[in-house]
Amino acid sequence: MNWALLKNVAKWIWLSAIVVFVIYYALNKRDIILQTLSLLSWGILLGVFLLIFLAKLCLVANMRIAASHFSINFGWIDSYRIYNLTQLAKYIPGSIWQFVGRIAILRERGVAAQDIRDSLLAEHLWVMASAGVMGVVLIAASQPGLLHVWFDNVDVNIRLQWVLAGSALMIASVIVVFFLRSHLLRWFLRLRPPVMAIPALLFTWLFLGSSLGVTIAPFVESSPPLAFIIGIYCLAYVAGFLVPFAPAGLGVREAVFTFSLIPFMSVDLAVLLAAINRIVYFSVEIIAVVFCFRLKGFQINKIG
Repeated sequence: MNWALLKNVAKWIWLSAIVVFVIYYALNKRDIILQTLSLLSWGILLGVFLLIFLAKLCLVANMRIAASHFSINFGWIDSYRIYNLTQLAKYIPGSIWQFVGRIAILRERGVAAQDIRDSLLAEHLWVMASAGVMGVVLIAASQPGLLHVWFDNVDVNIRLQWVLAGSALMIASVIVVFFLRSHLLRWFLRLRPPVMAIPALLFTWLFLGSSLGVTIAPFVESSPPLAFIIGIYCLAYVAGFLVPFAPAGLGVREAVFTFSLIPFMSVDLAVLLAAINRIVYFSVEIIAVVFCFRLKGFQINKIG
């Protein structure tokens, strides 16, 4: 069975389903859409745009730090261009094209394959790990009941499967480390983030979560705690990244937003605000690419 073909077909079906849903929703909810858009001033949209753009700059900094951690020296302009020029490819079904683009750029400039592999792995591992930890901690601290609701809604058999899978993974990891401990452990320790990566990651989630908070603020009498909003953004980001058939987490991230915001607003409004945040996010990525063509000094140097 051709699993690669099935996976690609599933992604196109997913994108098609999203397009159909958007069209259906827009036709049936045009009144609430127009009402919502009338309440979102240009000042609010600009604020959301700037917060997401700042988060993108933090992700550029994280990429630069990860590259430097593996002896690849990027200038700031180089980092900005490489990161943003390859980001739009994540919307192409396949979930690999942003990595393919990054690898091609670095290989063309003579960077060793091992350094490319390790820097890419470290960069995305830091992003996902920081988002996962911050998401759980912030939600547990601000709205612990939500985690209980999520857990209670999961079937007991599924919980057991996750526990067994996690236990098996831990046992396998211990066995692998036992047999390959010297080489594997040294390599794994190299993937840990340096201290200077932590502020870049923390501010990434602060800005992205705040962008969602600014989006929903005009529509709720009592706004959810900012820590809660940042937490759900973190977990939504992780969920979108981990679902292979959703390019750039499209649809998955918005579903997590919607589910989490239902206690504070109607389902229709939550769906719409999640979509607006995604549209602004995509607009930032487009404009960031436009800036790339205005920047000079594109160069990459290998240290050592």
